[in-house]
Parts: sequence; C-alpha cells; structure tokens
Amino acid sequence: MTILLPRLPSIAAEHMLDNYFRNSPPEWSGFMPTRLPDSVRFAAVGGTMISPTSLEAIRSGILALACGCGFAGAGKSDYARFDAEAAAWLVDCPFLSHGEALREDVWSFFGVVMFPDIVRWRFGNARERYLGGVRNTFQRLWLRACAIDRGLSVDDRWGLLRDLTEDAFVQIIERPSIGGNRILALAIAEAWVRAATKFGRGQMESIMRHAVLRIRILNEVRSLSSLDAKVLADLIDNHFNLAATANPQVIRNGVLTTNSSSY
Repeated sequence: MTILLPRLPSIAAEHMLDNYFRNSPPEWSGFMPTRLPDSVRFAAVGGTMISPTSLEAIRSGILALACGCGFAGAGKSDYARFDAEAAAWLVDCPFLSHGEALREDVWSFFGVVMFPDIVRWRFGNARERYLGGVRNTFQRLWLRACAIDRGLSVDDRWGLLRDLTEDAFVQIIERPSIGGNRILALAIAEAWVRAATKFGRGQMESIMRHAVLRIRILNEVRSLSSLDAKVLADLIDNHFNLAATANPQVIRNGVLTTNSSSY
C-alpha cells in the first residue's frame, strides 16, 4: 500500500513562507505532526495517509543529522556533510521510495511546514530553498541521491555524495536529460571524480560545464545510456579531456599531458 505524503499547494506555501519570514524564527511554533495546517492536502485515492508518528520519525531523523553538523549551535556548521548524509537518509526512507516523492508540493511541505528551521540554517531566506523544485533544500538532495546511487552491492555506496561539489551536482541534476537518466548521471559523476584526480578539483567547475554541454549535445543524436558501461565511461572521460583543453589555465599549469581526439 502506498503511503500518501502531505502536499502543500503553491499558493498556500507562498503565503505560509511570507508569514514565517515575518515572524520567525523566534515565533515559529515548531512542527506538530498531529496538527497540520488547514491548507495541507493528501491524494484522494491510491493509498493510506502517512501517520503522525511516521512524520515525526522523518523530522527526528533529519534533525539528528543537522544537529550533528552544527545546527542549533551544536558546533561549526558542516553543510557539505549534512547534504551528503541527509541525501542518503532521504533515499533510504521507506516513505519516500515511490511516486509521491516526485511531487513538488510534497517538498514544499517539507521546506515550509516540517523543516523551515533547518532550511533557514542551511540557506537563510532564499525562497527557492523552501518551495518545491530542484532548488528545494531536500528535494535536491533526494534527486541527487537517486541519480548517483552506486547500489546496495557497492561498499562505498554513497561515496559520490561526498566527493562531488555543489556545482557538479547542479550540472547533473538540473539538466533533465542527464538528471532524469540514472545511467548517464552516474557515469558522469564517476567521470567527474576521475577528472578531478587528474586535473585538480579547483579546475573542475569550468571543465564540468564544458563537458556536460558536449555530452548533452551528443546525447541528442545517440542514446548514450544504451552503450556498454566501459564504452560510455571512455566516451565521457574523453569529453572531460576535451573540456580541459578548452581551459587555458589547465594547459598552462601542465596538468593535461595528452590531447584526446575530438568528437
């Protein structure tokens, strides 16, 4: 049976967020799973509404991770570690393992009703981090973990969540032709790690953007995700090499020693 998650319609989310910015954090009453706002909705059919106990379990799980990373004055804030740990936690959460988690109004509920204090700690008053969408504090983490999950059989299942930079995640997840294709997204993420070792993490923002542009163009005319895994990895590595040649700083520092053929 599908567990139905709370949905916060966009107009209500905007209104509640305005009130939160005006009055909080001192006057925020906290999350009360037994007293959801009147504007919260659930799907009319197709499952069972999530229980208050389960909502509290989600709140408690994420809150524990945030506190371990500096939320509420519990030491120096470590945002990168929080993002990595929370992303893995969200994907493994049984209540977020089905289509309900694809809805932006569900993530608006997370940002505006359940976790506005944690969003404020992480991103301040940036509206897009509260409201549903690829920039939502938690939706973006769930999407990236879905895309670059190495699988249960791999020892370092979530290593890519730790290794990639925020810019690298944006280039993968916010490009629908890549972020919506798990095979391609995972292959690019793995190639990013190899390229960062070769060229240096400090060079990767420009290299990644050039490489992703090339890969997106190529993916328009051939189905890259249908290629053999080794062939796909070599092709993507080649495009990272080509992107590095377009970066004068990389060449001047002598990091790139070979020039791969063009595509």
